[in-house]
Amino acid sequence: MDNDIIVGLAGHIDHGKTSLIKALNGFDGDESPQEKERGITLDISFSHLRTPSRTITLIDVPGHHKLVKNMIAGAFGIDVLLLVIASDDGIMPQSIEHLEIANFLGIQKAICVITKVDLPQNLALRSQVLDLFARFSNISLEAILSFSIYEPKLRLELLNVLDSIHKPQKTPAHFFRYYIDRSFSLPGVGSVVSGGVVSGGIEVGQKVFVCELQRELQVRSLQMHHKNLSHASFSHRVGINLANIPSKKLKRGYLLTQRGFMRGFDRIDVVLYPLVKQDLHNLKVQFYIGTKCCHAKILVLQREQGQIFATLQTDKKIYSIFGERFVLRDEEKNIAGGRILCPITDPIKKSQKIPLLHSLLSKNFVESFGRILLAHKRGFGLICASQRFCLTQEEALKIAALVPNSVLDSKNLILYHQEALGEIASLVRKIYAKNPFALLSSKSLSSKIPWASPLILESALQDLCKNQEISKNKGLFVSKNNSIKDLQSYVREKLYENLLSCGKTPKAPSHLYALLDIDPSIGAYALKKLCKAQKITRLEKNVFLPTITLNHILKEMRDLLEKYHFLDLAILKKEWGISRKYLIAYLDYFDQFQDIKNQEGKRVLRYV
Repeated sequence: MDNDIIVGLAGHIDHGKTSLIKALNGFDGDESPQEKERGITLDISFSHLRTPSRTITLIDVPGHHKLVKNMIAGAFGIDVLLLVIASDDGIMPQSIEHLEIANFLGIQKAICVITKVDLPQNLALRSQVLDLFARFSNISLEAILSFSIYEPKLRLELLNVLDSIHKPQKTPAHFFRYYIDRSFSLPGVGSVVSGGVVSGGIEVGQKVFVCELQRELQVRSLQMHHKNLSHASFSHRVGINLANIPSKKLKRGYLLTQRGFMRGFDRIDVVLYPLVKQDLHNLKVQFYIGTKCCHAKILVLQREQGQIFATLQTDKKIYSIFGERFVLRDEEKNIAGGRILCPITDPIKKSQKIPLLHSLLSKNFVESFGRILLAHKRGFGLICASQRFCLTQEEALKIAALVPNSVLDSKNLILYHQEALGEIASLVRKIYAKNPFALLSSKSLSSKIPWASPLILESALQDLCKNQEISKNKGLFVSKNNSIKDLQSYVREKLYENLLSCGKTPKAPSHLYALLDIDPSIGAYALKKLCKAQKITRLEKNVFLPTITLNHILKEMRDLLEKYHFLDLAILKKEWGISRKYLIAYLDYFDQFQDIKNQEGKRVLRYV
């Protein structure tokens, strides 16, 4: 299977693409009544043939200029372009247009087939074909072959070339991506999509994530060339049977991937290679990526010799990855091709963005990381490296370790600017200035500085220790002005005082710890000791009361019970005006007494 190839046929309308496929494998791609009646291919069709050394997937695409969007959907992901040119017509507009698209999509190898050679021929056609391909240096023209459906020998020559042509080497992303080009339903099977695996792999039973629907679906079965598979991998055209979704909800252009790898944006930064000389700034175009098509506006950032850096503003969210190729068109012609440089929108000024795009284009990722870090001084997540740079996490970590003026949290996959340490240190100084008795740790700071990971918080605290601005006492960071000798006694005393001052509405432990600037671990231990000493009573998970306060509350409840002859939420709400959370906790605790009975939410005396 690794040697199998996908061959896409391209060329002008009525140059014999569909007839060529039928001659090769007997498949007639023009199956719809419209196609039969009009004699033209309206949409992409798929078939295959087997040669001695491989299986070849054949994709037939429309040649009519009004159906180029379908041609692009079919051309995406092919290994070899088979450009069909009729000997009587010669090179026509769609011959050139399709070759432009192939070049933009990074197709490396092509075969030119001159069809209808039984008709009067253009003797200069071969020379013209060579001149045409000379304009596209990135595409290797492997052969120019003649073909006629009436000459079996020419069919064999083409089959031999298809069997022996080397499969081009590609470097795909490491995670699963799959563009849908068709969706349909089969009786007894359910919803099926067809498309190409553009990176990674998939197995039966796994779940895939539909980006446009933000929904995870299970793979029931996989099929390729009418055979069931247990798994499919990069460069395979495969049908996927998906569970629990109607086929009408799955559209051409939708991307299947793995949850957590891709985010969608309606502004992406790109490099363009224009075909036209007109000013592209603010130009509205059709944007083709994978099998998806949407509208976009070009916002030019910088023009250079032969290329343009730009932002594309799209009318739909685009789920793209670094380096992914695309095509821009208007209603009549190709405008430009390009590559994605920033698939993720960043809050970066134009003056910072242009150097970043230059570094990304040259794949100088150390510089790119550093430039993005300037916009994300409080942390740049490497978990998105798959989409942002087409790198594995391991590759991203190695690059991040080389970025100057940075601090790497390899455990949490976050790269911080060195200035983040200074910002944390400044915030810590403010805490101690306000509360000299603060007992800090990286854990206690997390609630106050949520953007910082525990590792960088610990690093900032340790730096302050080294500078002798603070010191460490029993694992906690304390101010130089902190004269507390018994930390546990201090914490118990402070917790009790604060709970006592809260009355009927005690603060949750986490709020108390943050208020007092104490580490949650020492706080929880102190609270446990207070409960054991029966100075504090726990009513439920986050409701702790001084026992003396609780006794006063219970007395009030009995007084109210005597007044109203029953107690419920409404009465307590009327009398106390506090949150239902507390009222429910007090009523539930009240139920523990033997003389109290709960009658459908009303508390009454059991023995009356």
